[in-house]
Amino acid sequence: MDTIDGMRTVVAVIETGSFTTASERLGISKSLTSKYVNQVEKELGVKLFNRTTRKLSVEESGREYYRQAQKVLLQVDKLYSHLHASNNEASGPLRITASQGFAEELLSPFIPEFHTRYPDIQIDLIVTNQKLDLVEQGIDIAFRASELNDSSLNCRKIMSTQSSLYATAELVAQYGLETESAPILTDSVPCLIDSNLHPTARWPIARSLCKNSDNTSKAVRAVFKSNSPRLVRQLTLSGVGVSYQPDSIAAPYVEQGRLKRVDIGFEPLKFPLSALFRGGDYQPERVRVFLDFVIAKFGTTSGG
Repeated sequence: MDTIDGMRTVVAVIETGSFTTASERLGISKSLTSKYVNQVEKELGVKLFNRTTRKLSVEESGREYYRQAQKVLLQVDKLYSHLHASNNEASGPLRITASQGFAEELLSPFIPEFHTRYPDIQIDLIVTNQKLDLVEQGIDIAFRASELNDSSLNCRKIMSTQSSLYATAELVAQYGLETESAPILTDSVPCLIDSNLHPTARWPIARSLCKNSDNTSKAVRAVFKSNSPRLVRQLTLSGVGVSYQPDSIAAPYVEQGRLKRVDIGFEPLKFPLSALFRGGDYQPERVRVFLDFVIAKFGTTSGG
């Protein structure tokens, strides 16, 4: 066992609280994870963990080892990063998480170019709309399209995103959505709900239409709901209903005449898209180059 490998293994077990999760994070077997921890304990002559069949707890010696190991691993990563940067190289595993809409629609088209530029970086992209814990899951970068709460994580803004209402021309004509008599959706208009954005099927109404009322949202007639943005868009293109779509993704369909933007008194949904990452001021070269690459692609984009 290499000393650094053992150190990374102990740190992973402490951060995840599980030998199984730590092994998944490190990409090694559970038995090898246990073996590395046992070897570290044997070399040090102390118990780092108290292990029972039901519970894993960290001893005080384990907490002290963790504090010191973090400092050592940070210096090791800095050294390797500096050497790779000197050789214009960036390498190693890069674990990323992003929502389905961003990962599949906006990020994936640029992955081939990034791979060509940095062939020695191995990307593990976790596509989920859940907000995963970066430390527990061993994630380097998390892309989030929302207002961020106070966090100990670092953050870099990527771009601003905006979604508006879209429908086919046929559906717009069928329900008279371009006439002055339809300032907002009536209860007869079918709507498609992206449950990532609207779990309660209420859409925000423009404030100009909310005079003498504190209610700035309206319950709509939801004929279909899904957490898949792509599926919601496909049904929108099929004329099943009206839905919110990211402006940047809807733009080609508008140009082709397949969708129309419906301006009937509902506020566009606006979110900042940010990248969260761990590690303080220092970042491994593979993390830095990926963030720089993504910002170069999206940093000047708005309304997407």
